[in-house]
Amino acid sequence: MRLRKSTRTWIAVLAVAVGLSLVLERSAAISGCWTLLAKLVAVQAACILLWRAGVVLVRLIVRRLTLRLAFSYFLIGIVPIPLLAALLALAGYIVAHQFMAYRLRREATAVGEQGARDASVRPELAVGADGRVIASDLPWLAPGSSAPWALRIARPGFVVHGDDVWLAAPRASDGRVALLPLSDPKAPWLQELSDRTGYETSVDVGTAKQEGTNFSIDSEKPRSGITVAGRPAKTEAESVHRRPRGAAAPGAGFWRREWVHAFYLENALNAADGGEDARRVAVVMAVTSPDVVVHQLFTQGVAEISGVFRVAFLVLAGIVLAVYVTALAVAFVLVGSIARNVNRLTRATEAVSRGDFSVRVHSKSRDQIGDLARSFDGMADSIQGLLVETAHKERLESEIAIARTIQQKLLPPLEARLDGVSALAHFAPVAEIGGDYYDHFRMPDGRVAFALGDVSGHGLPTGLLVAMAKAGLVSLVEAGHDDGELFSRLNDLIHRSTDPRHYMTLAFLAVDPRTREGALTNAGQLAPYRISASGVEALPLPSFPLGLFTARTFPSRRERFAAGDRLVFYSDGFVEATDVSDEPFGFERFEAVLREHVASPATALRDALLAAVAAHTGGRPAEDDRTLLILTFEENEPLG
Repeated sequence: MRLRKSTRTWIAVLAVAVGLSLVLERSAAISGCWTLLAKLVAVQAACILLWRAGVVLVRLIVRRLTLRLAFSYFLIGIVPIPLLAALLALAGYIVAHQFMAYRLRREATAVGEQGARDASVRPELAVGADGRVIASDLPWLAPGSSAPWALRIARPGFVVHGDDVWLAAPRASDGRVALLPLSDPKAPWLQELSDRTGYETSVDVGTAKQEGTNFSIDSEKPRSGITVAGRPAKTEAESVHRRPRGAAAPGAGFWRREWVHAFYLENALNAADGGEDARRVAVVMAVTSPDVVVHQLFTQGVAEISGVFRVAFLVLAGIVLAVYVTALAVAFVLVGSIARNVNRLTRATEAVSRGDFSVRVHSKSRDQIGDLARSFDGMADSIQGLLVETAHKERLESEIAIARTIQQKLLPPLEARLDGVSALAHFAPVAEIGGDYYDHFRMPDGRVAFALGDVSGHGLPTGLLVAMAKAGLVSLVEAGHDDGELFSRLNDLIHRSTDPRHYMTLAFLAVDPRTREGALTNAGQLAPYRISASGVEALPLPSFPLGLFTARTFPSRRERFAAGDRLVFYSDGFVEATDVSDEPFGFERFEAVLREHVASPATALRDALLAAVAAHTGGRPAEDDRTLLILTFEENEPLG
């Protein structure tokens, strides 16, 4: 590497300053301030040279691919190790916490069932069928007060009063409810729970709060002097804690010291109705050591089995570590080889970046680097063509986006109300330009019209056919054509304008808002469903689609609708939606959803259909457009 002129100058200054300072120190006659000045110049020159050396070193690291890859492999291969260790530690703590919480709930249930079987346990509670207290041993559950929660107890649950927690357990013999005081230091039940779980256990009362997406439990103990239900509340120091009887004192060290905390939360049976954002909960807390948790997790009837699990875990961890270290070493060796070969392509890529597509590597190597060089040569040959093709695709995508916008503007709003008939639509095309079509508008004779159709295929030709069909339908309606004649003329128009590969299914309903009598005409579209007080029924009108043949007749039927009736039009994208086993959603499931939501409003019915199809497909992408149009007939309003 050639040194810059200024760097060579500073090296000379450093050498002269060091030599001069040595000479001055040996000459007592002229030493003093001149020696100090020479040393200051030498130090300054040395600092500047060190700074420049550091800059050069950094540039070498940045420019050398080997060093950059080594640093990258350090980030990928070394840094994740402590992060993975922290993740495993967190996962282990979560497993231990959930295991302890499960034991707290299970043993609390066992304690409650034990107390319920003992008829001498008091206090107890008797509640009538109306949820009113008939008999009680507690002053805060006086006879006549409301306790509907006692009728819903299927297993022992928690009841709170003030800052006290009770375990309510139903007695199978007489239908009464035993109340076991967990917060009473004189009662044996918290000690029994601690003995059963093997943990130091305590109970508390908290308030669960939901604020947006934040959920919190406020279980702070009241300060001294605060009263609850006419008596002083317990302070933190007075809280009841119980250790298992016969348990050894907490040990020292990480493994035997009691630092693993867990808690079990459960909504109090008698929690005040504060909604989901504020409710009283019972909090059962436990603390123990990792040794106890591991012993409970792995020990079976034979205690030595835990040693087998521990050895298996250590062996597997050692194998994983050895494989990881080997892979890391191989990766560092490969870095140097890759860096040396990649440099041969650097100059060629720089030429391409400047716009020179004539550069070629012409590598004769037969390894993967040679394959890469030949791929580079082929890339340079095709870049020019790709640039032209990309520009063409961008223009085409822009035109398709404009066409999609036009198609969306051709469709009416998803929600509308036309003279006593409310329309709710759902339009979900699978391509940029969909083949489904829905519409609603007023006819010249005062009726209101609703339509839903499906054009074969997808893409720009389909969108053009949808636009043409909409324009033709509206024009023919305004010209006074109706029912089968309307469809015959529209069929001729589509047949003349397209080839046999493109056709359209269409269902059309014209309704008189005064009488709620409608004329339904269908051309190959799926039969709509009528939802009324008598149930759900299909309104089939078998016929060929529009555009397949000339001179076709299309059937119509008259229907009178009552206030509250609904009519559901839908495209085949709903019933043909398949799951992972390619089983279609089908008409049976579609009808089942309709029957289940007979009394639901249109929005709820729409959401239920969409949810059912999504659950059936399991989130698979749709293969066809899905369009839905739900009409709700309302009470007639005075005209004029």
